[in-house]
Amino acid sequence: MKIIPVLDILNQTVVRGVAGQRETYQPIQSDLTRSSNPVEVARVLRDEFGFHEFYVADLDAILQQRLNRELYQSLLEAGFTILLDCGLRSAADSQSLSEWEGMTIVAGLETLNSPWELSKLVQQWGAARSVFSLDLKQGKPVCHASPGNSFAEIEEPLEIAELSIQQGIQQLILLDLAQVGTGRGTGTETLCHTLRSRHPELKLITGGGIRSIDDLRAQAEQGADAVLVASALHDGRLERDSILSLS
Repeated sequence: MKIIPVLDILNQTVVRGVAGQRETYQPIQSDLTRSSNPVEVARVLRDEFGFHEFYVADLDAILQQRLNRELYQSLLEAGFTILLDCGLRSAADSQSLSEWEGMTIVAGLETLNSPWELSKLVQQWGAARSVFSLDLKQGKPVCHASPGNSFAEIEEPLEIAELSIQQGIQQLILLDLAQVGTGRGTGTETLCHTLRSRHPELKLITGGGIRSIDDLRAQAEQGADAVLVASALHDGRLERDSILSLS
């Protein structure tokens, strides 16, 4: 089980995401640092837990199509690797980022124009550096409405997952935004278990609502390879020794 800490970025600041209600997000309050600067927060998490890979949700880009390029560069130059969700609508949106070493691109269902753009993204970045985020809210797909987007015609998350795999995706994030930061668990356990049984080779990443080490073990039992975590790290509910016990 791999733990991937999350940096939710809004106005170039790390914020605490709660239930996908982005208009209420505030700068993070952490037991580990007084800073909400993304690079400083990443350094503290590295020093405390040994993390080097981070999931970066650039909400400035997702909401306003304003990419924080200097921030990405600063994280990479500080020695971190990142899984970046920057609100891609098309594969072309990521063209200028594909040469940056240490970056894996995340295409979110919430913003992507169509499955065909996902196929183009895999061709451009390669399967090892491409991730599809199956974005949900209370179990229902959160999909970008655009002409010709067949994702928007599908109501079942499992069908969307299968369609993304047909586009060449080998890494999949299962994320219910309504669970994020709530401490109520991910809500994607059944979907994770089903996909693991159907696709043993698929890399599955879950996240949102993690409360304790027991939650992490439960995700592993359902087939997750990695889990996205934020609040539980900053609140002290997850400690270094307990995380190390998973490896």
